[in-house]
Amino acid sequence: MTQPPQSPAKPAGLAVTLRAAVNAGLMNGLLFGLADGIVAGRSSAPGGLGAWLGCLALAVLSYGVVWICVLVPLGLLGHRWMRAQGLYGRFGVLLSLGVGLGLFLESYWWSRPYVFSGLSALDPRRLAFAGLLLVLCLGAAFLLRRGSRFLPGALRMAATVVVPVCWIGGAAYLFSLRGETEGRGELNPRNRERPNVLLIVCDALRADKLGAYGNTRIQTPVMDGLARRGVLFERATVTAPFTWASFGSLLTGKYPRRHGLVKMDPTVRMRRENVTLPLHLKSANLRGGGALEDQDFASATFMTGTLSHGSGLARGFDVYYEALVGHDLVDTASPWSEFRSQLVLSILRDKLAQTFDSSRVVSVARDWFESIRGRRFVAMVHLYSTHTPYDPPQRFRDQYCDPAYTGPVRAFYAEHRIMIEDGKVVPTEADKRQIRDLYDAGVAEADEMIGELLDTLRAQGALDDTLVILTADHGEELGEHGLWEHDWHFQSNLEVPLIMAWPPGLPADKRVAPGVQLIDVLPTICELLELELPADAAGADPEGHIDGTSLVALARGAAGSVRAFAFAENENFLAVQDTAAEGPRFKLVVAAGVECAKALELRADSVFPLLYRLDLDPGETRSVLQEYPAEAQRLLEALCQWDASMPIPQSDVIASDRDVRNWQMLFEQLGYAGSNETR
Repeated sequence: MTQPPQSPAKPAGLAVTLRAAVNAGLMNGLLFGLADGIVAGRSSAPGGLGAWLGCLALAVLSYGVVWICVLVPLGLLGHRWMRAQGLYGRFGVLLSLGVGLGLFLESYWWSRPYVFSGLSALDPRRLAFAGLLLVLCLGAAFLLRRGSRFLPGALRMAATVVVPVCWIGGAAYLFSLRGETEGRGELNPRNRERPNVLLIVCDALRADKLGAYGNTRIQTPVMDGLARRGVLFERATVTAPFTWASFGSLLTGKYPRRHGLVKMDPTVRMRRENVTLPLHLKSANLRGGGALEDQDFASATFMTGTLSHGSGLARGFDVYYEALVGHDLVDTASPWSEFRSQLVLSILRDKLAQTFDSSRVVSVARDWFESIRGRRFVAMVHLYSTHTPYDPPQRFRDQYCDPAYTGPVRAFYAEHRIMIEDGKVVPTEADKRQIRDLYDAGVAEADEMIGELLDTLRAQGALDDTLVILTADHGEELGEHGLWEHDWHFQSNLEVPLIMAWPPGLPADKRVAPGVQLIDVLPTICELLELELPADAAGADPEGHIDGTSLVALARGAAGSVRAFAFAENENFLAVQDTAAEGPRFKLVVAAGVECAKALELRADSVFPLLYRLDLDPGETRSVLQEYPAEAQRLLEALCQWDASMPIPQSDVIASDRDVRNWQMLFEQLGYAGSNETR
C-alpha cells in the first residue's frame, strides 16, 4: 500500500526571522563588544580588575543592543528571501551580514589615518574606498561562515553562557555607578560669592576680524556686544603661534618653556607638575582664609581640533568632550564613561552626530550647562570654525563669498596649504579672495555659536554671575607675506582678541591699550575670584613660577601697564616686542638657538634678526634693523634675559618636520632662497 504524497512544509513565519535576528544581534554584540572592549581597555584602563570586567561586560551589552536594532530591521527586509530556511539558516545569514558590517565599520575607522587621510568622508575617493571595503568585508564574512565547521557549536555555547553573563554583569555594574558623579558645584559658603568662569577660545581667530577691533566687513554682533559689556584688551598677544603651547600658557599662566608644551606635535605632553586653572579651583587658598574643595566647581572642557586630554591640557577638568577623535562627553569620575569613549561604536556615533550638527561642540556644551543649572562651574569651549578647514555652512558662505567666483576653491584644507607651499598649486588673486572669504564666514559662524552659549546662560539667569573670557590661541596668515595658516611670528599670528566681561567685578565698555599676554588670564581669574595663586607660583622651583600678571588693576584703570615686553617663541624663532600704550613700538625676531652675543651680527647673506617698527609698519613689510640698532640692542638684551630664565633651554627643543619646512619657506618669502644662513 502506497503512502499518499506529503504536502511541502509551510515556511517558518516572521517570528522565526525576528528570533534569528535577535540571536544574531546578541552574538554580533558579543564578538565586537569583546574585541573593541579589549582595545579600549588598553587605551583607557579603568581602575582594578573588577572595573575592567564590568566595563567589558557593559561593552558587550551596549553592542548587543545596537546590533539587535540593526539586524532586526534587516531581517524584516530580507524575510521574503529567507523564508525557505529554518531558524539556524536565517541566523547564519543575519550573523554573517552583521559580522561583515562590523568588519567594515572597524576597518573603515582604523584605516582613516592611512587611507586618504585628511579628506572629507564625502570625498569621492573616500566613498569609493568605503564601497570597495564594504564588499570585501561582507564577502569575507560569508566565506568565514561557510569555511568554519566548528562555529555552530561555539556559537551555541557563547549564546547560552557568555552572553547572559555579560548582560547581567554589565547591567549590575552600570547600576553600581549611579550617583558617583553628582553634587559637583553645589552652592556653599566657599563658592557662593564667586562667579562661574566660561573661557571661550576660537582657534586661529585674528583680532582684526572683529567689529570691536575695527573690522567693518564681518558681522560679529555677539563678540562686539560682549566687548561693550566688559573690557577689551586692544593688544593681547600669545606666547607661541601654535595651539598646544598657547593653550598651555592660557591654562597655567606660564611660558611654553616652563609648562613643557614646546613642540608643534600632538604627542608632546605637558609636565605633570603644572597646575592648570580647573585643577587650581579644586584646592585654591581663599584670600580671606580657608580653601576651595574638590567639589566646589563643576568643570568641563569642550574641545575641537587637535586638543587632547592626553596632552595634559585638560588636567583638572572633571568632564571633557573631544570632537576630533569622536570622544563623546566623558566624566572622569566614571570608569565606564572613559572606557566607552574609546569604543569604536561610541566614536562612530559621535562622528555621525557631527555630520548633522556643524556646531556639535556647542550643542554638547549647552546640554552640560543645562545639567548643572544653578551650580558653580568652570568651563572651556574650544571653537574651530576659523581654523582649517575653512568650510562654513552655506548660509555663511552666502553672506561673505563672492557668488560670481567660479574657481576651484570650495573649501580650504591644510592639504591645500601644503600644495601651495610645494608649488603644485598657484592660487590666483580670485582664489586668494575666496580663501579669505571662507575664513571670514567662519568668523561669523563662531560669533553665532558664542551667541548660543551666552543665550543658554542668559536663559538660566546665570550670565551676570559668570566671568566670560573670549580669546584665541593664535591668529592666522591669510596670504600676507605669501604665507598661510599659522606658526609664524608676524602680528597676524601673535595678536588675538581678549575680552573679559563680568558686570559685578569689571567695568563695562572699557578699552585697554597697553600690551598684555595670555599668560595673564589665570592670575586675572584668581584675583577676580579672590583666590591665591598656586602655591609654587613664586617659590624656588623655576618650573612652578607663574609668568603672568593679573589684569584687574589695568582693567579698572588703577595701573598703566603690567610689563615692558611681551615674548613669544616656537621651535624656529624667538620674538620680543614693546607693550607701551604710546610711543614707538618695535618687535625683534631672532632665530632660535642663536647666541645672544652674536644675534646682531650683520652679514651680507644674513636674514635674522628682523626688527619691525609696528606703529609705522603694522603689516611688517620691512626690517629696520640697520636704522635702529640701539632699539634692537635694547630688545635683544630683554630677550636674552628672558631666554636665560626659562627652565627648559632652547637647545632641548627639537624642531618638527613642519618647523623645518616653515623655516625654509620663510627664507624664500623674505627673498633669501639661496641664503647660507644656518639655524
